[in-house]
Amino acid sequence: MGLHDDGRGPAGGRAARVGPRRSGGLRGGLAVFAAVAAVFTLTLPPSVPGGDSGELITAAHELGVAHPPGYPLFTLVAKLAIRLFPFGSVAYRVNLLCGLFGAVAAALLFFTVFRLSGSHAGGILAAGVFSFSRLTWHWSIAAEVFSLNNLFVGLLMALTVHFEEAATAKERSKVAKIGAFCCGLSLCNQHTIVLYILCIIPWILFRLLKEKELSLGSLLKLSLCFGAGLLPYVYLPVSSYLNQARWTWGDQTTLLGFLTHFLREEYGTFSLAKSEIGSSMSEILLKSQEAMCTMLTEVPKPISDDFLPNQSEDTNWFMISIHHTNITNTEELLALILSQI
Repeated sequence: MGLHDDGRGPAGGRAARVGPRRSGGLRGGLAVFAAVAAVFTLTLPPSVPGGDSGELITAAHELGVAHPPGYPLFTLVAKLAIRLFPFGSVAYRVNLLCGLFGAVAAALLFFTVFRLSGSHAGGILAAGVFSFSRLTWHWSIAAEVFSLNNLFVGLLMALTVHFEEAATAKERSKVAKIGAFCCGLSLCNQHTIVLYILCIIPWILFRLLKEKELSLGSLLKLSLCFGAGLLPYVYLPVSSYLNQARWTWGDQTTLLGFLTHFLREEYGTFSLAKSEIGSSMSEILLKSQEAMCTMLTEVPKPISDDFLPNQSEDTNWFMISIHHTNITNTEELLALILSQI
């Protein structure tokens, strides 16, 4: 018998663990979703919360094009929410949608941690600390693209764990194709998710190659699934061509115009920062790296001097994690971007 055929090898033991964890993870995930959704709903802004929200709400309501890279997926789903939710103002409905995105992200984080550890408490703690940290909570209840991005990060994490636990070639192939589609779809929202995709895709391909399950045909199928996920970008030239929205951004009816918008050549985080931090990309990245290192290595003195020395190692790591998930907007690049909106 091969490694995956009996119940005594790593695959068999892994499969034996997965069943109870999968069912328990689904039930726990639903409970986490309900709890986080309830809290987010109770704290939703009743109208436009500021930042890019006004533009994104308008783009969705009038089916226009938002600022680069256009956020076609968010625009279309928000328009659907505006039509389907029977209560509240247009702004409130989009805020509610984003709150639900944040709750799904929390549920996916719980599901992932539970599948890896088998601990309900660990999953609840991870989801709670993340969802109710200062920045996550703030941006999850506003009409912004961040909570949908968090949802996709959680989804890719959950799919990666599912792929790792898959016991058969057929299941791995199925999960890989779904993951490829989700990778493409996630890029229709916020491009920063590419940092996760660039880590996940090589690892998946390496695993398939190691299992001797990667062929030219399977690679082509994965590429097609990835490309299918990018289809919402067709919305940009269609919206631009119809030109029905009173407020929209740019002209995407030409290839040059589409690429200019898609590649964020006229608008983006680093272009906003250039005038304040430096004129080159290297200066911007170096300044941001220095600030991040400071945030992640320095713990407030009352905690580091009085509390941590008297606690166990696990408690110390927990307190440091709580601090890091509640970092204020003092990092220079982040503070600058927030000041611009």
